[in-house]
Amino acid sequence: MTKLLTQQDLAERWQVSVRAIENWRKEGILEPCKGVPVIRFSEDYIAKLEGVELKKTSPLQVRKLEIEIKRLRQENEELKRTLARISAEASKVYIMEKEEVS
Repeated sequence: MTKLLTQQDLAERWQVSVRAIENWRKEGILEPCKGVPVIRFSEDYIAKLEGVELKKTSPLQVRKLEIEIKRLRQENEELKRTLARISAEASKVYIMEKEEVS
């Protein structure tokens, strides 16, 4: 039977904090054993991970997300400019209506 590692065991093994292990687990990067009432990691599972960079997404997915972020930022800036123009026009109409009432 494979040895089960605690978060503390894994933190010591990888020379990181227990908090880092907890965060990776919560982000879905590390998956604890199923069917165990406490958080434990299979030594076989960890051995497969070692030497591999712990990332939830592939480099291709990261690049796609970066492109999407850039596109959304550009769209956001365009929408801000549009809203500024609409606001300026609305204030002109408001001033004109106010002058007509006076």
